[in-house]
Amino acid sequence: MNSVTPPRGRAGRRRVPSVRLGQAPVYGFLLVVSAFAVLPLLVTWLTALKTNEQVVFDPFAFPNPIALENLVQAWERARFSVYFQNSVIISVASVIGTVIVASLAGYAFGRLSFPGKQILLVVFLLGLTIPIGTIIIPLYLVMRDFRLLDSYWSVVVAHIAIGVPVFTFIMRGFFKGLPVELDDAARVDGCSELRVFWNVMLPLARPGLLTVALLQFLWSWNALLLPLVFLTKNSLRTMPVGLLLFQGRSSVQWELISAGVLLMSLPVVGLFLVFQRNFVRGLTSGSVKG
Repeated sequence: MNSVTPPRGRAGRRRVPSVRLGQAPVYGFLLVVSAFAVLPLLVTWLTALKTNEQVVFDPFAFPNPIALENLVQAWERARFSVYFQNSVIISVASVIGTVIVASLAGYAFGRLSFPGKQILLVVFLLGLTIPIGTIIIPLYLVMRDFRLLDSYWSVVVAHIAIGVPVFTFIMRGFFKGLPVELDDAARVDGCSELRVFWNVMLPLARPGLLTVALLQFLWSWNALLLPLVFLTKNSLRTMPVGLLLFQGRSSVQWELISAGVLLMSLPVVGLFLVFQRNFVRGLTSGSVKG
């Protein structure tokens, strides 16, 4: 049996792909940016596992011995167990609501035709240009009038309303890039519009749904302004608010503050490591469609 041999150069050696010299500055820049992004987090995690003496006298060394009691103290002393539960409830509810609304709106804008479609799409996209700080007072007044202050719903509804414009645009790109023959064939078989959306289109848009879910979870989990304004009861505070208040009370105990940061960052880092391939594929697919 004849075997296919790879092409060889003039000297008879196999050609080995190499990085072009023109790409070296790009890779160097990305390496520097990655270092600036990863090193502070790594230093914080290492500080969370040190004793107070190690932090003061040798702040950049590896922890020896590892002080796991810092995590226990931060979890119990700063009530991070309560804050963690509140953050999970708010983030999961925000993700569920945002995925439902953004997928339905994205399907409508990407696959359906109705009067005023373009005008309504422009109105949706205007939400991308409004900073949260400029609408915090109107949002507060609305939540007060609906008697939602000091409840999970105040933050959940606000997170959904703020996230829907950008995520609708992402889901619109996914649905618009799917073949038209799919929904036409489903309608010929007698499927209603809702069944076309649920049984045909939604399974094909899973990368987009995962991207929306991860981004919304990230933003909801790290949100500080809305929970700080809407949730004044200590039993309802989230991880970022609890960490902010704990930092004010323990400004000299860097190991405990770093332990709080470690507890807060672990869920987000873990989710990204597990779903990073789907996340990157979802972002790139949504950016080239529609």
